[in-house]
Amino acid sequence: MITSLQHLICRHERIAKFLLVGAAASLVHGVISWIFYYHVWGGCTILSTLVGYAGGWAVSYIGNRLWSFRSVAKQAPKIRSITRFLLSQGLSMSVLLASTWLIQQLIILYFWWYIITNNLSFTPELRQFSAGASYPPALLAGMLLAAACSYLTMRQYVFKSPAR
Repeated sequence: MITSLQHLICRHERIAKFLLVGAAASLVHGVISWIFYYHVWGGCTILSTLVGYAGGWAVSYIGNRLWSFRSVAKQAPKIRSITRFLLSQGLSMSVLLASTWLIQQLIILYFWWYIITNNLSFTPELRQFSAGASYPPALLAGMLLAAACSYLTMRQYVFKSPAR
């Protein structure tokens, strides 16, 4: 088991490194989003997610340039890679915001459907609970979709190997 895992990591070293950097950036993103959603802006999905995502950018760029894509990043000028990184993260951020908002709305609709079909009274507290409880799973799903977009754009656009 361990040998096959080591072989898999060695074979896909860049992906494994990207995932570790992504996990660190996602942790920063998640903590900041959580704090802003529940303690600063009181339930503002888009702004909380945006601030959290921006907080993970530095971790992501530095980790991917210095570790994940190190072999090809050395050949790319820093200004060009930063510009391309910001463009790729703008696309990934759009995927994150759209998917988080959409998934949260679908989860809220499910809560409401459950409330209505079970003849429960639709109180303001229950409405607030459905919004608050739907944010963490929506954010996680959005982060996974944004991570896939981010990896593809970094590999193919930001830290692409120069043509030989």
